[in-house]
Amino acid sequence: MSALKSLFTLIAAAALAMLAACSTNTVQGVKQDAHLVKEKAVEVKDKVVDKAIEVKDVVVDKSIEVKDKAVEGGKAAGQAVGSGLEKAGEAVKGATN
Repeated sequence: MSALKSLFTLIAAAALAMLAACSTNTVQGVKQDAHLVKEKAVEVKDKVVDKAIEVKDVVVDKSIEVKDKAVEGGKAAGQAVGSGLEKAGEAVKGATN
């Protein structure tokens, strides 16, 4: 959720820069303000992309952890079943002797 909060903060900063650009009424001023707004938009885009990459990396790391734990659980379950079958076989063998 903090990633979305950061994104909204960046968007708000870009919107404020756009509003500031609108306050100048000369053609040259408007061109300069538009250039600043464009630069700010590029900065915001770069920060959003960086944040998206961070989030993706966290998700990938968590999925690998979950997969590893599932594999460990599957191995443990397989060993428990094998052990149970072995004990059942021994019990049957003992009962028939």
